Amino acid sequence: MDTNETIIAATAIFLGMMVVLIPIAGLTARFALKPLMEALRSYRELQGDNQAQQLVERRIALMEEQIHSMDRSIRELLEESAFRRELEAGKQKAAPLPLPRVPEQSASRAQAEPVVG
Repeated sequence: MDTNETIIAATAIFLGMMVVLIPIAGLTARFALKPLMEALRSYRELQGDNQAQQLVERRIALMEEQIHSMDRSIRELLEESAFRRELEAGKQKAAPLPLPRVPEQSASRAQAEPVVG
């Protein structure tokens, strides 16, 4: 055989095998890589959902904090308003706790009971 005929025969055999092997390799890659690609896609979707959920949670926390702040401000305004009304009415505010009373003892009773120490 001549060198040219050998090259032509080798090329024909190579191309004939490639006609069969390329579709087989493509199908194998499709079935092997499809689950991997689906797993990566679902992971990215979940990661995006988690970020969106964290953003919503942060916004809700800020709104709750703002509502608590407004509630405190309203309570302080109500207390100040009640205090001003009492001041303008001229009433004295009662002591929040009663004053302590010292029990009175007679002089003879205090001398009769010795202090044990």
